[in-house]
Amino acid sequence: MPSRDICLTSSASVSTSWPSPAPTTGASFGRSTSTKRAQPPSYLFASMRHRVRPSAARGPPRARNPKDRTMNPQMLTLLRESRGYSGAQLAKLAGIPQPTLSKMENGLAVIDEARLQQLADALEYPVEAFNWTDPIYGFGSAAFYHRKQQALPQTTLRKIQAQVNLTRMRLDRLLRSIEIDTQYVVPSLDVEEYGTPAEVARAVRALWRMPMGPIRDMAAALELAGIIMVRSNLESPRIAAISLDNVGTYPALIILNTGLPADRERFTLAHELGHLVMHSVLVTTDEAEREADAFAAEFLMPAAEIRTELKGITLARAAQLKVVWRVAISALVRRARDLGVIDDTRYKSLMVSMSQKGWRKSEPVEVAHDHPTVMSSLIKVHLADHDYTFDELARVVALNRDEFTMRFDLDAPRGDEPRGSHLRALK
Repeated sequence: MPSRDICLTSSASVSTSWPSPAPTTGASFGRSTSTKRAQPPSYLFASMRHRVRPSAARGPPRARNPKDRTMNPQMLTLLRESRGYSGAQLAKLAGIPQPTLSKMENGLAVIDEARLQQLADALEYPVEAFNWTDPIYGFGSAAFYHRKQQALPQTTLRKIQAQVNLTRMRLDRLLRSIEIDTQYVVPSLDVEEYGTPAEVARAVRALWRMPMGPIRDMAAALELAGIIMVRSNLESPRIAAISLDNVGTYPALIILNTGLPADRERFTLAHELGHLVMHSVLVTTDEAEREADAFAAEFLMPAAEIRTELKGITLARAAQLKVVWRVAISALVRRARDLGVIDDTRYKSLMVSMSQKGWRKSEPVEVAHDHPTVMSSLIKVHLADHDYTFDELARVVALNRDEFTMRFDLDAPRGDEPRGSHLRALK
């Protein structure tokens, strides 16, 4: 596939638009398009190339004056739920009567500066976060896809939903003065039109001009199509990831649960890509999951290319193939069954052997994780080019210094370090 060459460009005016290259002929994308722009000098950060053009708009808006302490009642609820607190728990932590807090969340009580600060301290968020007015999306919207959520407690679901919304809001602020030029777009393809999820997966590989064989770096492939990925604690191992379609001006976003093995994470990325491509209109959960799994299997292990390698498969052979295709041994064994290379009896025998060896919980032969880089690069551009301090940028995304460092996997600069000294920029 083409080299990982994504362009981050400082825009001349603050904008939340999400540019995309013109769609490839022969597919209906349903995505906005833009024309090519002249490319300014390039700066190299890590493994990605970002072209940054000086502009009048220097990054996202600075955090508001602390004295301007208006409050959006919906944000109060969202911030409370993001910490997993009930109304009673927050009222106790903040020292505010619960009936008063309830009225605040319903917009029926005026909040004074002192009480707003109490809430901010209890929730460990900057006070500026309480006046955000971004739209809030729920799990019932067509934008979200999630796995096995029905059995989770409502408090946990609300916490996950709140964290997903806050992640998208933070991303929006980081993107307001930066445009990312990508090589492809995420198509919107109808399974019924193509016949099967596998055919859709083959179409996407063709549209993205991916070479035959294993996909070396799934994160790079998705970032080239404008999908942004972050890792976050999703509170339950039952949820591997949550994907948010490019609703309105927001780019497509995949939030991966932390702690996933690399092979499972790669399959999860392909699974969520399947949702983004095929499920712009909601289908039943079970049907959507089956289709996304079938898409992921074909996207990572094309039948025409892997079938012969799966003949006569053993666990030892699957372990060898895992290194090449960078998918789980269990996924390879199931792929052999699904392609008719082995029958159900042989499949069950291999899975029993895996269980006896303890491989169902922890497989041998580790593969390296793919590393999403857009989010960290966005932050580097703001620190290095937009002249933000570390603490200023933390306030812009409504986090305290420590949580900002943790959530974005950053190395916070020491007090005596010059701004941006932890970056390395090569022209």
